[in-house]
Amino acid sequence: MFEIVSTPELQKKIKNLQGYYPPEACQEINHFLEILKQDGHLSKTNFYDINTNEIAGLYCNLFYKPYLEEKKILLIDIKMKAADIFKQRFTIEDDWDDNSCVDSIPQYDKPKKIIEAILLIYQGITDSYELGYKLGNRGKKNVYISRHGQYAKQALEALKLITRMRQGNKWLTELTQKGRLIAEAPNEDLQVRLLIEAMLSYPPVWRIIDAVSLKQSQLNSVLVLNDEVVKELTFPEVLKDADTSNRRSQTLKNWIKWISKKSGIPIRIHEEGVQLTIPMLFAEVLDGANTD
Repeated sequence: MFEIVSTPELQKKIKNLQGYYPPEACQEINHFLEILKQDGHLSKTNFYDINTNEIAGLYCNLFYKPYLEEKKILLIDIKMKAADIFKQRFTIEDDWDDNSCVDSIPQYDKPKKIIEAILLIYQGITDSYELGYKLGNRGKKNVYISRHGQYAKQALEALKLITRMRQGNKWLTELTQKGRLIAEAPNEDLQVRLLIEAMLSYPPVWRIIDAVSLKQSQLNSVLVLNDEVVKELTFPEVLKDADTSNRRSQTLKNWIKWISKKSGIPIRIHEEGVQLTIPMLFAEVLDGANTD
């Protein structure tokens, strides 16, 4: 038998896995630790560097250094793959035409207002001016109010929460099945979860989250969520220098920060730190969160 040693902070986590890791990761960590205690190594271990071994799991990566002669295993760190766990829990679809979705990156950065717009459309308010006014815009010109309503509808269309079809001189706006699920959800928590699912299914959002969080499974730092990263990862060349590029990148950044706060996916928002996780990641998926 081998003794598992580590820093006091990591030992504290090992003794209370349920308090620090989601259920999927707890099972995997326990499995890895039992093998290390028994054998001192795992057959599928990667050599992370000259002094560190890495066990790459589905939900976490475990880094350690074996001292075989001393019958000890130095546990260096456990990095959770939060984005992977969340992607597994939700129905993340990828049936977009990538060219069309990046050409229509929204300019509406407040998720709470997106839910509000869905509820208004559910009530039959689809005119851009009326929608913009109901959403709180009080522009000096009617065109500004109408533009606000148009931005809201463009965001909903990008997330596949509404469809818009031309009928004569007018556009017919209708909620999709996913949009109706949000409108008819019995509480705000479920509305939030369903909107997160829609956002995670939008390729530009997931592409950025993958870049600024997935590599948390590694020991090294990851990309920082900023305008440059957003534009490089998701914008076609024609949009990178456009007048609206900053507003569009701000929309994606705010959506991702909101998703991170609500879901527990850790993202790097500046060089010195990672936005903290909250309990949703550690909880089971709510009934009704899957829209299949």
